[in-house]
Amino acid sequence: MRYLRYVKRLRREELRSADRNSRAVVTESKSIAKEHHRKERIAEKHKRRQENLDRKEIKDSLKVDYLQDLLDNKEHYESLQQERDAIAARDRKFKRHRRRRLLRFYLKICSRNVILSLKNLNPAKLPQLIRYIRSNKGQIREFAVISIHSTLLFVAAYLLIFLIILFTSSISGVFFDYRSIIYYYEVLWLVKPEQWFGDSVKMIYASGPILAGVLALFFAIIFSYIRTERGLGKLFLLWLLIHGFNAFFGSLLIGSLFGRGFGYAIIWSFISDTEKVIYTIVSITALILLGVFTARSFLISANSYYRHLEKHQQKRFLWAQAIIPFFAGNAIIALLMLPELLSYDITVSLSLVLTIIPVAIGHRFAHSLYFEEEIIRVKFNLKVIAFPLIFIILYRVILGFGIMIG
Repeated sequence: MRYLRYVKRLRREELRSADRNSRAVVTESKSIAKEHHRKERIAEKHKRRQENLDRKEIKDSLKVDYLQDLLDNKEHYESLQQERDAIAARDRKFKRHRRRRLLRFYLKICSRNVILSLKNLNPAKLPQLIRYIRSNKGQIREFAVISIHSTLLFVAAYLLIFLIILFTSSISGVFFDYRSIIYYYEVLWLVKPEQWFGDSVKMIYASGPILAGVLALFFAIIFSYIRTERGLGKLFLLWLLIHGFNAFFGSLLIGSLFGRGFGYAIIWSFISDTEKVIYTIVSITALILLGVFTARSFLISANSYYRHLEKHQQKRFLWAQAIIPFFAGNAIIALLMLPELLSYDITVSLSLVLTIIPVAIGHRFAHSLYFEEEIIRVKFNLKVIAFPLIFIILYRVILGFGIMIG
């Protein structure tokens, strides 16, 4: 028994010794590997530092060569700049002359057409025109009521989305210690040119359209629940989601094409021309699909005015509910932005025509619609007229003075 215990103890000690040896080997290998990795990191760090120094030396030498070339050929470059300025001045002068000639031509044509129309006016048809207006007085009044309601909601929805974009961009600048003033037409940045850099440009010019797109998706979810309800509140929500999606996809489209607004973020992201073409195609497709999916919603919004909408009435209703508000609303928006009307913003707003076209032809594929059997009178809604007008006036007056952020 003593011998067995001795053998057992001896084996236990041998196992412990073997385990200690194996742990020592593993620890030593780990320390060797760690030291090897440390040396590799140090070597890589020295290599990167040397590459940066070499790159800096190359840049400095190129800069010195560039400055020396400017000094050596100063007169030549000045003469080239003067030639370019003279060519640009001649181009501007020619364009002004051309615009004036075209304007005179258009005014001449319009005045001649008006005079010819007045000369060709048949006084005998005047009673017939008066009888037509009297016989269709109800339809004309309904058309005017629907157009005015939808136009005011169109303008209010656009200004609300535009205001959100302005505040989002201005607040994004606060993260980079940028000061800004929000006006009714744009954000005025109190920043020196050398203080701009890639991250700030991308965040400031992309945050507003992206937030508008997210809010549009949120509005679309809410609208899907109240789509068949009566009332003009859902029409305002419909214009909000359309303007929100257009603020994203329209800005992406115009920014990719002309390098303005949202395009600044695309440029500073170093996007290739091929990717810009892809963005353009995606934006155009998205705006067209938006019109396809909202065409029936515009027709269903007729339940706020009628008990049923027959097939032959749908075209006239879409003109009053969507097409006339689009043109009249953009004209009102342009007038509100005067005298600081920016071509980028009005072009983004006009890109909504890609959505309006499918809406305008959507009635061709729709059937007659029947709603609740309640007596509805088409009349002016004072709340729908007053609230958008008050918002539009406050927007123009308050932001005309400007709001300082930062």
